[in-house]
Amino acid sequence: MSFRSLRSAARYGLAALAISPALSFGADAPAPIKFEMQEIDPFVGQVCYALTVADVNSDGRQDLVAVTENAVVWFANPTWKKSDIIRDKTERDNVCLQPLDIDGDGDVDFALGAAWRPADTQGGGTLQWLKNPGKSGGEWTVHPLGNEPTMHRLRFGDVLGTGKPQLITAPLQGRGTKAPKWNEGSGVRFQVHSIPEKPAEMPWPAITADDTLHTTHNLQIVDFDGDGGQDILLCAWEGVFVLKYDKATGKFARTKLGTGNQKATPYKGASEIRLGRLKDGRRYIATIEPWHGFQAVIYTEPGKPAAVAVPAPSNVMNEAEEPGLWTRRVIAQPLQWGHALWTIDMDGDGDEELVVGQRDRNKDALPAGPGVYLFDPVSSPDALTFHRQIIDDGGVAVEDALAFDFDGDGKPDIAAGGRATHNVRIYWNKGR
Repeated sequence: MSFRSLRSAARYGLAALAISPALSFGADAPAPIKFEMQEIDPFVGQVCYALTVADVNSDGRQDLVAVTENAVVWFANPTWKKSDIIRDKTERDNVCLQPLDIDGDGDVDFALGAAWRPADTQGGGTLQWLKNPGKSGGEWTVHPLGNEPTMHRLRFGDVLGTGKPQLITAPLQGRGTKAPKWNEGSGVRFQVHSIPEKPAEMPWPAITADDTLHTTHNLQIVDFDGDGGQDILLCAWEGVFVLKYDKATGKFARTKLGTGNQKATPYKGASEIRLGRLKDGRRYIATIEPWHGFQAVIYTEPGKPAAVAVPAPSNVMNEAEEPGLWTRRVIAQPLQWGHALWTIDMDGDGDEELVVGQRDRNKDALPAGPGVYLFDPVSSPDALTFHRQIIDDGGVAVEDALAFDFDGDGKPDIAAGGRATHNVRIYWNKGR
């Protein structure tokens, strides 16, 4: 670890990196996955708001891209040399990013959300397309696409079933809403923007997928029901939902899947969300609850075994079961500001593990964090057990995290970016 990183850790009361092999769970616990940490940037910016993966220089390798308050930077695989995509070309703060070859020229571009002002529900929130200069060299071009207050998350996906991807935009709050009653007033406007034939010259037509939910912190574009189409899985103050487009009506239908945490105060609902799959075909939904919450939660399908955590969390706030909804179970509590989720098969056993990021230090429980944790599911026909492994305890105040096989060895690795720690790390998966 570099001197700067050690100094940053000391400054924020954090421990130097400690990758624990696992917690002790008993004889039936899976062997821990071994990880080796590489800090590729000890100070990427004041905040590493978002991470994504893209082949920025078209060399066939997937690079790591990070968003900071005033820049978008990329780390070239495999040297991890840092270069700017843009710097000081958008209104602070940049907050979200998604890659796609928007104009079809063979080079990856990015959609970027900026002017992040989370409490300003009347202004701010810019949307732009960053055009890759490609082999011609030169600077990336910033093409403004519009404004939406509290613009917070972007995703590309073909949720309209047209055969071409659309840009899905999700603000954090509804227009005109105010703290602390974020759930009162206008809902968050989820919009689906179609990419025109000439994206730099023509407007991007949009339809509203939903505008009734509040504090929608994250979403995933996924074929939720296995019909070959892509749907919008999301979490909000009101709970967990999926939006599905109906071509016959030209509208999105919304289905409630889970309650979220409705007992907590002042915030409620759910904050992060990912769909996980097991080798026997079962699915689970993972969330952080409530908004910016203290619980890692697993939802299982009605009639399927509920999730059980080892070790069992204490002081759990369970929700009353609602008929027809997925079964909610807390697998970790307390977290201190859980702020990233990812599901992927880390060990090749067919079950997708859950990666959880924690943003702040926990003064009331161990592991104190902030850091990165892995929850490994062990499934059987009548049980689903999640075993926790500590990957990083104290070394990164996770604002965003993802999993991807960066070195092509068949084992997904983990990347995490920090807020208070300002850093970017890769955890190399060395197997069991």
